[in-house]
Amino acid sequence: MTFFEKSYLSECRLDLWLWAARFYKTRNLAASNIKKGLVHLSGKTTTKPASILNKGSQLVIKNDFVIQTILVEEIAVKRVSYEKAKQFYKVISKDNRETATFFQARAKYKPDKKLRRNLKAFKEKLHFISDN
Repeated sequence: MTFFEKSYLSECRLDLWLWAARFYKTRNLAASNIKKGLVHLSGKTTTKPASILNKGSQLVIKNDFVIQTILVEEIAVKRVSYEKAKQFYKVISKDNRETATFFQARAKYKPDKKLRRNLKAFKEKLHFISDN
């Protein structure tokens, strides 16, 4: 398929496009995340990786702790370099609130040096008791 033929494409499979646009490393991984409901197509939770994707479609993709809203600008069938793949879509919004909340909660419960020493001594004491 040449570059000129690519411009005539008007639709493609959702899992194929997510793989070609480098949101997922493999098509199988993209398909499994679609089935889990982590990808929303035009406001609907799709459960089929073979859903049809058109130009102008809006995607909501949940990866780890990041929720991205994507506007599809170009249909792609082949996987290309990251720089070229960025031209396939436009990021409308990116939500990182959950990430900040997770790391703030984790920082609250991180023990300081004295607590770590006490915890280590307590574990050694329990280990010593269990040997007898």
